[in-house]
Parts: sequence; C-alpha cells; structure tokens
Amino acid sequence: MRQPRFKDRLTEKQNRTGIAMQEAEIHDYARQLFAAHGAKAAAEAAQKARSFEEKGDAKEAETWRHIEAAIRLMLGPNQG
Repeated sequence: MRQPRFKDRLTEKQNRTGIAMQEAEIHDYARQLFAAHGAKAAAEAAQKARSFEEKGDAKEAETWRHIEAAIRLMLGPNQG
C-alpha cells in the first residue's frame, strides 16, 4: 500500500480534527514539506496561503502562512 502524499496527509488531518493546527503540528508539516521540496517549499506554502486567501478562507490561509514562516526559519536568513 502506498504512503499518502504530504498534501493528502495534511488534508486528512485537517478534516479529522476540524480545528486549527497546533504549533508543533505546523512545524512538523513544515519539516515534511521542506524535506520533500527543499528551498521551494516556502514558495509552495506561500502559494497555498494565497489560494486560501482568494477563496476567503482566512483560517487556512493563516495556517499556511505559519507553515511558510517555519520553513523560512529552516532556510536561514540568507535563503528565506
């Protein structure tokens, strides 16, 4: 059986809980996204946040902005 993709796991988790992610979960997702996509992960998180903002889903957009910020911390000041 194949492992669910990162985005699938994120959606499943959000659907199960129905609440905003806790800080530890945000950092966990940020690490997974960074491991899978490297330096491009921050741009992907930002794009996801913009998509939710355009849809009017401020809560999801905020979560993705937090994920983006966590990834930028991992990248360091010269790359983020």
